[in-house]
Amino acid sequence: MYPIMFHLGNFPIYSYGVMLAVAILTSIIYAMRRAPRYQISPDAVVEVSALCIIGGIIGARLLYVLINWEYYRENLTHIFLVREGGLTFYGGVAGALLFAIPYIHHKKYSLPAFFDLFSPPIASGYAIARVGCFLNGCCYGRVCPFSSFPLAVKFPHLSGFRYPTQLYSAAYSLAILFILLHLENNKSFTGELFLDYLWLYGIARFLIEYLRDEPFSMGGIFTLGQVSSLVIIIFSLILREVIKKYGEKS
Repeated sequence: MYPIMFHLGNFPIYSYGVMLAVAILTSIIYAMRRAPRYQISPDAVVEVSALCIIGGIIGARLLYVLINWEYYRENLTHIFLVREGGLTFYGGVAGALLFAIPYIHHKKYSLPAFFDLFSPPIASGYAIARVGCFLNGCCYGRVCPFSSFPLAVKFPHLSGFRYPTQLYSAAYSLAILFILLHLENNKSFTGELFLDYLWLYGIARFLIEYLRDEPFSMGGIFTLGQVSSLVIIIFSLILREVIKKYGEKS
């Protein structure tokens, strides 16, 4: 793995931070190019993106620290070392929404339109960020009985060959991206694309959790990520059908 991409003098530039920055930048540019489709100005995309970045990083880091509190309570200074890796997707989404929704409402923008606008860029950005996880050597998989790529990778700091779940996550996020672009032309209401993204991501994340090196801490049969994914899947599918049946058509 290559956790440190290069040095600027004595200052290390972490590969995770670089890939996260690339993911954010490309997602914003992609969203700006999609903005006219939803009658949203590129300037509004930049404004909302700035809030999503701040809220997303805070939320993603906060949830990661809470999940791994056993480590961070003994290493409090490491809580702020985001460039070394350690963000959670669901925490990032929650944080981004908490920061962006009040602003969107205040500006009287269409919230469902923003959700649909940003869904494909989120999928593409997530794929890039997961490559950063792979380079950093975090979010790895369980010990694998195989020893050949892409089924298994040898991480220098870990024993045995491991499933490269970071790359699997990047691949399924790209698959979700193309599915969303196909579904976008046939959606029934504004906001449906975002709900489609949520349940598609939830299913993929639920399945890949079986390969990630996470404890089955929920009743001994599910990981915390799987329980979160089930909640997201059920919520998004039910809400999708309710709006489809009783809401206004787009």
